[in-house]
Amino acid sequence: MVFDVQQYRQFVELIYKHPEWRAELRQLVLTEELLALPDLVRELAEAQKRSEERLTRLEATVAELAEAQKRTELRVEELAEAQKRTEQRVGNLESAMAELAAAHKQIASHLARLDNRIGISVEREAADALAYTLREKGYQILDGPFNVPVDGEVDILYQVVDAAGNRLTAVMESKFRLSYGAVEDWAKQMRSIEFRQKLAQAGFPGPYLVYIYGMGIHPSARDAIKRFGIGLITDRGDWIDPVEILS
Repeated sequence: MVFDVQQYRQFVELIYKHPEWRAELRQLVLTEELLALPDLVRELAEAQKRSEERLTRLEATVAELAEAQKRTELRVEELAEAQKRTEQRVGNLESAMAELAAAHKQIASHLARLDNRIGISVEREAADALAYTLREKGYQILDGPFNVPVDGEVDILYQVVDAAGNRLTAVMESKFRLSYGAVEDWAKQMRSIEFRQKLAQAGFPGPYLVYIYGMGIHPSARDAIKRFGIGLITDRGDWIDPVEILS
């Protein structure tokens, strides 16, 4: 059967008037692949849209990462500079500490020498004061002054004889600053039998006249003198006699 032009146009008009015929005609004329093409195109368009959205988000993420990396690098540079300043400050501090240590060492050395000179000066004045006091009390000095290393060092010892011809040993501890504790410690040490035996073994037997000397005397030291009964001599020439003689 052959269509002429007029019949074809009539057929086309009928097709447009009846949509259901068009759908049936497409089923007859087009392949399944062609029929599915609009849906495929829509799916592709949707996929493209989603891809573009993901790409946009990815670009934003990359931009954020790049900015974060930039901030991190800047922070690292700041930390490096801060570390450099810290190391410099530590170096300066170490240098200052070394200088302070050297200065402290020098000061300690000077103080040690000063303490030694003061100690020697105090001991000399104490020895002179004790010798004067002993003579004033009627004792004859046979020998001294000595200092003896017994459980530390006994500062001053004189060997004397009294008016009756009895030999005694005058023993003195000297302090630049005299406190209650210093008096107590010295009195207890001299009351120790073991300590007196060591003095005797060192060549200084009893009986013992026990004194303590102070250039600066705290008021509590005089209370200790009364309590423990030992003699006191000051740099001003004052003295308190021992209450007893230790055998």
